[in-house]
Amino acid sequence: MKEKRIAEYRAELKSLNEQRNEKITEMEGILSAAKAENRPMSDEEQEKFKELESGIEALDATIDAEERARKFDRKPEQRAEENNNRGQQDNISVEVRAAFTKYLRGQGELPSETRADAQSTENNANIIPSEFSRDIIKKVVELSGIFSEITRVNSKGTYKQIIANKLVSAGWTKELAEVMKSAATFDIVDIGHKKLGALVLLSKEIINQAEFDIIGEVTTQMIADFALKAEEGVIKGDGDGMPLGLMSGGTALELAAENAITSDELVKIYHALKAPFLPKAKWVVSRKTLERIRLLKDANGQYLFNMGEITDGFVGTILGKPVLISECMDDNKILFGDFRRAFKANVNPGMEIQRLNEKYADVGAVGILGHFWFDGRPVNDEAYVRAEYGTTDPDDLDD
Repeated sequence: MKEKRIAEYRAELKSLNEQRNEKITEMEGILSAAKAENRPMSDEEQEKFKELESGIEALDATIDAEERARKFDRKPEQRAEENNNRGQQDNISVEVRAAFTKYLRGQGELPSETRADAQSTENNANIIPSEFSRDIIKKVVELSGIFSEITRVNSKGTYKQIIANKLVSAGWTKELAEVMKSAATFDIVDIGHKKLGALVLLSKEIINQAEFDIIGEVTTQMIADFALKAEEGVIKGDGDGMPLGLMSGGTALELAAENAITSDELVKIYHALKAPFLPKAKWVVSRKTLERIRLLKDANGQYLFNMGEITDGFVGTILGKPVLISECMDDNKILFGDFRRAFKANVNPGMEIQRLNEKYADVGAVGILGHFWFDGRPVNDEAYVRAEYGTTDPDDLDD
């Protein structure tokens, strides 16, 4: 019965992805026709393009729901494993855990039935069990503040993202008058995968101790490294072998250069963001910048930073909006906006692990090398503000 449900799930997911690809192909055809004739899209083409775009968004929501529903279709004993072993490998079954532990200790390869794909990659690296892969990615998302706030899709291939260069412009129309025309333009960009690596070095004495939780240790170290590097890519990646980060786009706002951040400038940043993006807007700052902000007061002598509304992942609020601290933010820069609408990432649901037996043999250690693939880029500059202010430390200013 369960096998039938799995088969139906896979068939439905395949059908949804095929429908999505068909709509993208049709959109590309509309764009190509307009470009080939060196003209803007006609009203009919714009209407059809918008209809296809809405259809893709609906399919994306359905695909996401299918994948989320699938996670509940696990055996009771698998679900009972949740929150075990430091919470780092929540959904790994006993069989997969045992097989993977043996592999990490050099006692054999992963059997094909426990792999995400029944194949090995180059350099003897194995595609790790899909349950373990999903859990690592889940924890990376939870640990990285900004990575958990962006929009993510999980695709093993290239994801096609639609970016509007010029939007449709509506206008009031009198009775029997012609509707105002607007030349909307769009681009379709590919978001593939960039490779992120993490290396865990463990002594042979430790790795071979039966009581040593090797999966917990490897997971803990890799998650911490992946989360930090993923956050760095999302915030200030240059697109060269890594994502194109938020610092490459957005609404740029240059603040006063003669001193550090002020309360007036925080208000300017807040109101530089367009109204549709304010309801879910958040701040992203460095620790040093937050330290300076915590000392700021408004005209009534009230601190702008409020620690009374702390929620998961946030340290408080500024002007009523949650604040995230990032170790990857420069001390003289601030991000503010709705990052789910600002940035799109494509995360490969599969991961790869390689056991390095010889490379560190001279120091009596074994290397565990993991690879995590994702790419991303800003997709809506209006959805966030990228502000930069003077680097002068307030303590160095003249009285």
